[in-house]
Amino acid sequence: MRETLAALRAHRAWRMILIAILTGLLTWLFFRAGEVSPEAHNTYTRLLRQYQHYDEQLNAKVVASYAGLLKNYDGMAYYQTRLRETGNALQVVPKWLDDTGQRQLEARIQALIAAQQEKALAIDRFQRANSVLRNSTLYLPAAAESLLAGEDWPQRKAFESFIRRLIGAELTGNREATDLAALRSALQQLLDTPALTPRQVEMRQLLVHARLIIDHAPEVSGLVDRIVRAPSGGLHDELTRSYLDAHQSALALATYYRTLLYAIAMCLLAYAMYALVRIERDRRALVAAHADLADRYEAQRRVEAQLQLYGTVFTHAAEGMTITDSESRIIAVNPAFCTITGYTPEEVLGRTPAVLNSGRQSEDFYRDMWQTLKESGQWQGEIWNRRKDGAIFPEWLSITAVPDDSGESGNYIGVFIDISERKQSEARIHHLAHHDALTGLPNRLLLEDRIGQGLLKSKRSSRHMGVIFIDLDRFKNINDTLGHAVGDNLLVQAAQRGLHVLRDTDTLCRQGGDEFVVVLPELELRQDAAHVCQKLLTALCQPYLLAGHELTVSASAGIALYPEDGDSASELLRKADAAMYRAKEEGRNTFRFFSTEINTATLGELLLENDLFGALEREELLLHYQPKVDAKTGELIGAEALMRWQHREQGMIAPEQFIPIAEENGLINAFGEWAIRNVCAQQRAWLDAGLMVVPVAVNISAHQFIQQDLPRMLSQVLADYGLPPQLIELELTESLLMRNSSRATAMLQVLRRMHIQVAIDDFGTGYSSLSYLRQFPVQSLKIDRSFVTQIGEHGESIRLASAIIAMAHELDLEVIAEGVENEVQARYLREHGCDQFQGYLYGRPQAADQFVSLLSARHLDGVC
Repeated sequence: MRETLAALRAHRAWRMILIAILTGLLTWLFFRAGEVSPEAHNTYTRLLRQYQHYDEQLNAKVVASYAGLLKNYDGMAYYQTRLRETGNALQVVPKWLDDTGQRQLEARIQALIAAQQEKALAIDRFQRANSVLRNSTLYLPAAAESLLAGEDWPQRKAFESFIRRLIGAELTGNREATDLAALRSALQQLLDTPALTPRQVEMRQLLVHARLIIDHAPEVSGLVDRIVRAPSGGLHDELTRSYLDAHQSALALATYYRTLLYAIAMCLLAYAMYALVRIERDRRALVAAHADLADRYEAQRRVEAQLQLYGTVFTHAAEGMTITDSESRIIAVNPAFCTITGYTPEEVLGRTPAVLNSGRQSEDFYRDMWQTLKESGQWQGEIWNRRKDGAIFPEWLSITAVPDDSGESGNYIGVFIDISERKQSEARIHHLAHHDALTGLPNRLLLEDRIGQGLLKSKRSSRHMGVIFIDLDRFKNINDTLGHAVGDNLLVQAAQRGLHVLRDTDTLCRQGGDEFVVVLPELELRQDAAHVCQKLLTALCQPYLLAGHELTVSASAGIALYPEDGDSASELLRKADAAMYRAKEEGRNTFRFFSTEINTATLGELLLENDLFGALEREELLLHYQPKVDAKTGELIGAEALMRWQHREQGMIAPEQFIPIAEENGLINAFGEWAIRNVCAQQRAWLDAGLMVVPVAVNISAHQFIQQDLPRMLSQVLADYGLPPQLIELELTESLLMRNSSRATAMLQVLRRMHIQVAIDDFGTGYSSLSYLRQFPVQSLKIDRSFVTQIGEHGESIRLASAIIAMAHELDLEVIAEGVENEVQARYLREHGCDQFQGYLYGRPQAADQFVSLLSARHLDGVC
């Protein structure tokens, strides 16, 4: 008895020791499994992405500076600073990485930092060389023009020829070695000429800048290429891969520890369960023995119910079913089998399923099917069979082998369904997914596949492939006036015309809206694409019969070629689209090939438009005020507010560059309201300062005039600043008024009742009807500067200016002449009765703090 108790105590002691060991192991595994920090990993990967972003932005700034889009190097300095800071932060490697991973990361980080330092040195050299080159490039043309403007002198023609060749090479980017050598030779010949006259001495001084341009242009170009191709990008990718590999290793190790932790916990849980099981085992055995008889009875009842259910399912199932013996002879079929195949049970019993064979599957197909049945006991797949009437149909067949008592296949059960309708639906869905529902042409999804196939064919045959992007001109006008149904009819007719022009191997796709894309694989010559494009434009330009109207709709197209313009579908489509927009800009109903010039211009416009979105919030927009004076006395009687954009990098940008962009992207409404509020605020400030203010005119765009509730907005702004309406004038173009004369007349009547003066700007350059002009309640006309600048040169514009003045006076309108720049123009206009002058002769556009002096004087002396 004592020995038994001692054995129990020893067993209990060992059990406690084992539990303590397992508990300690669980604690150690718990802390080891949680070492990998997701927050640290996210922080480090974010640093890697930031480093890559800063490096790409630095390259973009270098290229933009080289292209002349940037006037300073602040952006480069900013991203270099960010790269240094991010590189220092990357050196703090997460501690949970193993020693090998940490050493690899540290080595790659040092290599990346060293490469970035080399790149920084190249950027510094680029900035110095580019500054010298830019200064000489800007100074030399003006200085040379001034030198050549004087009297003739020896070597003048040789100097002029050299300067033209040098400037032409610089503007076109033609810096080939042969051209530079020729320029250096010409330069040396000019320098070898003795300087005998002051002009020759001045020429030698200018040739110093020419030498700087010739010497630094290749250097700057080479530095840009070196900077863009710096190895920092590749080293960053290697660093990222190394870190991700090390992170994956750490995660795998943590996962291993968690697995061990889970296994040990399960062992402890199993041990606890085992103890409980031992306690309850005897009791459950008794209960099991008691319930065994009831279970057997219930099992027999369930088997009988299942057999009855199986019989019902076999008889009433919608799927066809066959049961065969071990030799594949049919021993039973259900009614659905007869319905699908047309055979009666008597016609197939005792025969093999080969009675349904359609002949579409090969012997190898059936051999593989039986091999699968023998190995796994099951097979399923799509198969084509034949009905009794000879019709072939697809079915989805599942075969299961039922083993006998010896384990061999005793029977086979086949279950199948007719999938004819599903196959037809799949075909319809596939066609709808890859074709345009309106025209039946391939859609954008199928277009990329056709371009990919065309690229493969062109690569194998070493021929060109063309992608033509076509857009119907002014298609929106048809939709807006005749309705979308007529527009859809036009698109269908256009698609049919395009198909008749193209070859069978070509592809015409509808990109969306009124945009079409043509893929021309395996072209012999570049001009073949132009020939096909011209045929397409000619066919599309023929008259259409739409809703009882015969309408002519032209199209514009852009062409991109493989391999000259790209080797991917996205690149070719993008460049063809850019070429198409260039064709629209140059008059429509034509086509253009893609060129690098188009890409560069598009990039510049895109960057400018992107910066324009934040110009108002960054307070980069300014208003300058140009004075208006009385034509007889020269007294200041008004001003016009002109918007300017002080770009943070490119400096002052002219309105003709950013105003059209603002009108296209919808910013012009916000800009226009800002201008009115700014003018009113300035008027209020001048009044509060005790100045005698004058009315200020603000230009109103077509978008603002049409879309905004202009009278309500003006009333609100005038009330906010407590101004009388006589201090604000509006200037509208005649084309704007004629777009919707009835709406314009109603709007002008409201403004007149508000006592707000309205002038028609740029009069004579648009189109208008004098009968409508008499109905518009405006107070003045502005003669466009194009007529004023011709005064003094014997031409028709002089008579037009005087005629406009006479006509305006007949209509009781005042006349304002803009662009008056000399006394000859002022005298002519004054003699013919012009009422007000505006131009450089009386004052340039100036900031508000400069305009204050004019308000104080309230009189100009006639010359500014």
